[in-house]
Amino acid sequence: MKRQSAINRILLTLAGIVLLASWWLLEQLRRTRPGHMQIGTPPIDAAELRDRALSDAIAADARQLPGVQHARVQMAGKANHPEVRITLTLTPGSEPGSVLQALCHGPLERARQSTGWTQVPTQARLQIARHKPHRAE
Repeated sequence: MKRQSAINRILLTLAGIVLLASWWLLEQLRRTRPGHMQIGTPPIDAAELRDRALSDAIAADARQLPGVQHARVQMAGKANHPEVRITLTLTPGSEPGSVLQALCHGPLERARQSTGWTQVPTQARLQIARHKPHRAE
């Protein structure tokens, strides 16, 4: 009786391990980032671009915009249909409309031109940086 109970616990533990391993494998196959993206027209002019390199370049370019304190960029989607997700932290007092327009005509346009893509779907999230309270004297 005790031996049967021990065997049942072992089998239940093994089933749990197999279930977790299967879930992990499926998550690895369902990648949410493009990884390597093809730019140019294969086979002659084609090159591969890592998603991290492009997101770092867009973020560095966006940080130079007036009114932007911090920029974070992530690539999402598949390699043949990448999406850009940008989070910008604006300085207090900056105009969100002008910053968004500068982002579209600056860093995003340069990224589109340098990759040769006709369009790059983009999701931008704007937030205002907190400023320290001023002391009244």
